[in-house]
Amino acid sequence: MQRILKAPMMLRKVSCIATLLVLLPVVSAVVTLRPVSTIYLPYSYNGEEGLYGIDAGAVEQTGYDSATKIGYSAGDNYIHITDWSDVTTPTILERFAVDTTCNDIETCGDFVGFVLEGPRKTDDGTLHVYSLYDKASGDWTKLHEISLGSKPDMLHFSHDCRTIVVANEGEAAQNADQTEFINREGSISIIRLSVDGSTFKSTLLNFTQFNDRSDEYVARGVRYPYHGELDGANDTFAQNLEPEYITYNYDDTKAFVGLQENNAIAVVDLLADEIEDIYPLGEKSWLNLDLDASDRDDGIIFRRNDIFSIYQPDSIKYFEVDGVGYIITTNEGEFLEYELGNEEWAEDQRGNDFKAGDFAETFDNELIAKLDDDDILGRLGFSKVDGLDSSGKFEKLYFFGARGFSIFRASDIALVYDSGDEVAKIIAKFYPDVFSTDTNTDDPANETPEDLFDKRSDNQGPECESVEIGELGGRRIIFVGIDRTSAILVYSLESGEVVPTFESVYRAGGRNDTFQNLLDDRNLGDLDPDDLKFIPASASVTGVPMLMVTSSVSGTVSLYEVYDDSSPTVAQTSGFMGSRVLTPYDDRPITLGGRTADIGRCPPDVYIVAESRRMRVPDQQKQQG
Repeated sequence: MQRILKAPMMLRKVSCIATLLVLLPVVSAVVTLRPVSTIYLPYSYNGEEGLYGIDAGAVEQTGYDSATKIGYSAGDNYIHITDWSDVTTPTILERFAVDTTCNDIETCGDFVGFVLEGPRKTDDGTLHVYSLYDKASGDWTKLHEISLGSKPDMLHFSHDCRTIVVANEGEAAQNADQTEFINREGSISIIRLSVDGSTFKSTLLNFTQFNDRSDEYVARGVRYPYHGELDGANDTFAQNLEPEYITYNYDDTKAFVGLQENNAIAVVDLLADEIEDIYPLGEKSWLNLDLDASDRDDGIIFRRNDIFSIYQPDSIKYFEVDGVGYIITTNEGEFLEYELGNEEWAEDQRGNDFKAGDFAETFDNELIAKLDDDDILGRLGFSKVDGLDSSGKFEKLYFFGARGFSIFRASDIALVYDSGDEVAKIIAKFYPDVFSTDTNTDDPANETPEDLFDKRSDNQGPECESVEIGELGGRRIIFVGIDRTSAILVYSLESGEVVPTFESVYRAGGRNDTFQNLLDDRNLGDLDPDDLKFIPASASVTGVPMLMVTSSVSGTVSLYEVYDDSSPTVAQTSGFMGSRVLTPYDDRPITLGGRTADIGRCPPDVYIVAESRRMRVPDQQKQQG
């Protein structure tokens, strides 16, 4: 069923809607973001001259010490130490070259920890523990270098800063001469520091104890996609498990570790230092949800189909409501694709690559026909290892990622909330010109963000990637970073509630100038917001709560004030308007901010872009280009 129609929009339509939005005051209180500053970090240097680029590996993650107002930003080639004591003008204090890619960096108390990959992607990595940077002397003292498992992806300090858990992803790859496929086991490192930090104990946990029970876990929904198809090696269940993201419960007795590719969460008992269990995250039905699944339909076309997706979260975050633990997940989606010499293997295929004989006899023939239509499901990437019956025929179709965020109960990883199709619809209302756009441009000198409109609809769509939780005025605030549109969603949770309320959406940067010009003008925005950090008012330089956003494609670290906009304001049209998201107007009045406007005088072919009182762009946002 088609939900949003495709049609051309003339200039007179835009003018009519723009007038409506400008004249209607927004009077409801909305939690949103106010930009403070952005620093662009070099990916390399020519002497002392910084070199800047797009998706050049300048930064991936940032650790921030609120006591010294110093940030530590990790990239492929450097760790940059930045001074945020003047939040309006952050500066680079120092840079330290790293030999291999730094995937994560965090601060806690008197310590800074960061993880480096090994010389080769599949080699063991290392954890480095340093003291805080001394701004007066310029000293940054190394305390420990600790061996880890293969491809350490994230580290997380306990609340007392004495325990560090590291997720070693164990990502597979071929060797340098392309003659051997190496698939290391995923693992979890637990490092215990002494009280003064002078000594440590390291424990490495693996998943080999689950190999004999792999059939049981697969039946429950834990994914085991690769079995050695490239080299016949019969790769084990433990080799398929890829730990990636970590969160703790409040008393640090359990660590929850996201296994993105496996659509699961592992629970680690930090009292016994053992992996307690692995919990599948289940599936999401799209039968009653709207989905734009095509990059070839020349518009934002939402349809409903009897298909499914798997959650596969990137980031996860623990919180409690009335003493009950929950985990919020940002369901980015991810699929495996490997190479060995000239051979390739991938677990995905497009809808139009299925053949009639691939399906079970009970499979819906109408759905098969839609797979042949590139405007509907022909372009969507589906799993070719999920949904099979005992004879290897497809009973159900699954695609990757849930195009939103979810909340699971921590005790049994049971789903209690899912955002459904809301994220895509929010972007469609406010930033239709960059709906499911791509941040990875092949031609930065000529392509604009708008030029890449809809390019990711056939993949994972918006790709919710990062998440952070803060507090404002007694309410819990949830921030969700959207990879491709490069926007930040703001939600709130009232006391005692586990169902979030949408507050606002913010996208910095220009959209209709070339990527290169936007970089040169320092107006890229937060392309691919990988890392979000909430700074409470008590730790903020200005006494106002802040959100620090680290974005890997733009190579930036941005700071925003988080505020409750309770005064009457006028909504900006910038960010709302676009020519590709269309809803038929049927002479109804619409409501914004609790006030109703009669726009019956507009031409009958007007299409309304924004209707909800909460779905709006912050009035302070400035959009240039």
